[in-house]
Amino acid sequence: MFDKDLIEILTALAADAALWSDFIALCDCGGRRAGTESESRALQFAQKRLAEIKPSVRVERVPYAGWRVKEAALTLADGTPLACNPLLGSQSTASEGVVAEVCDLGRGAPEDFESRASDIRGRLVLVRHEYPFSAQHIHRRRKLAWAIERGAAGFIIANPYPGAGPVAGSSGRAGQHGIPAVGTDYESAERLSQMNREHRPVRLQSVGEDYDAETSVLSLDLPGHAPEWIVLSAHVDGHDLAESAMDNGTGVAAALAVARACAPLLARARRGLRVCLFSAEEWALAGSKHYLDTMKDAERNDMRLNVNLDTLAGDDRLTALTSDYPKLNEYVQDVARAARITLNTYQPIMANSDHYNFARHGIPAMRLVAGFDRPDSDIRYILTRGDTRDKVRRSDLSAAAGIAARLVWRGLTMSDLEICALRKKLTYFTAGAVDKL
Repeated sequence: MFDKDLIEILTALAADAALWSDFIALCDCGGRRAGTESESRALQFAQKRLAEIKPSVRVERVPYAGWRVKEAALTLADGTPLACNPLLGSQSTASEGVVAEVCDLGRGAPEDFESRASDIRGRLVLVRHEYPFSAQHIHRRRKLAWAIERGAAGFIIANPYPGAGPVAGSSGRAGQHGIPAVGTDYESAERLSQMNREHRPVRLQSVGEDYDAETSVLSLDLPGHAPEWIVLSAHVDGHDLAESAMDNGTGVAAALAVARACAPLLARARRGLRVCLFSAEEWALAGSKHYLDTMKDAERNDMRLNVNLDTLAGDDRLTALTSDYPKLNEYVQDVARAARITLNTYQPIMANSDHYNFARHGIPAMRLVAGFDRPDSDIRYILTRGDTRDKVRRSDLSAAAGIAARLVWRGLTMSDLEICALRKKLTYFTAGAVDKL
């Protein structure tokens, strides 16, 4: 069916040069790790851009378990330094570090931990980072938890790609008990694997500071006819190793552009659009978790759908992760058929971005992501020094923003009966069921 309002939105998006310039500006802020000046600059920029759509931007301060590193090193017994990037929230060692043998578990699958369970206690467990967007992916924090359960002295996760540098990520410790945990590169992992075979010790040092931190959630309401909301979300924060361009400069820039394009037409929509820009997403989804956990039930109940934009470019194929809400699969495919495009879906719940916190509160939620099950795409460079603006094609970002706009507009305009049907879940799950990327 011809929708002149949607055509107007897509035309505005196609002409919006700020989609690309906003993306570049976010990359210019740097990696945007929560708790840094880089993050602060990015949040200020995003707030300014939201206020240009409508001045009534809300800034809500939310707490999270902050952490900063003081010293970190990974060295062979002879003092040779290896690549070392402490995971966010890594448990501190003593100032002299931990000296122990390496237990190389390869991929770090459950069977790897089981087969060498007797070798893990007191050793530094070495595993490999995996391409994060696939049905077979085993998240780093599951591997870290298994290492802790078996008494490991420390945890090292290695980039599987030669020449790509160390990996970043969160330990998820949030100020609680843990073990020192760092990322390293392919070449260092080869040296560590040799130390494993030769039963020679290495030294791991990670000295950090836990503190009570706060960040901001930015939100902007663009009302429709009914006091209900379609929530469009993205996260501003990232990691220090590069520009966090794909993850998630792309999502924030697209969310701003979709909001600009939709804003003039909201008076014709059944529902309003709420734009939420989170931070501390890389810290186990802490920003969106606090935002939703502390919200009044009535306000949560007025949220009918969450469309979360996270890592929208770096590949030209998009997938909607639909969080165990089977009607969302139909919703996505209806949008794809109407647009005559291919848009894949993946139904099992994945707690790898802020959509998860909406889904666990009973709000139908999807994450739009590029490169699902495409490990040779540039998406493999997220969480590394390769997450830079040169991996993002302007045409891919523009196309992804257009698809996001179609998904949002359908939610804004569909019937009450259709929107209510989306709430049916396939399975029951809890907040701790799946680990966050």
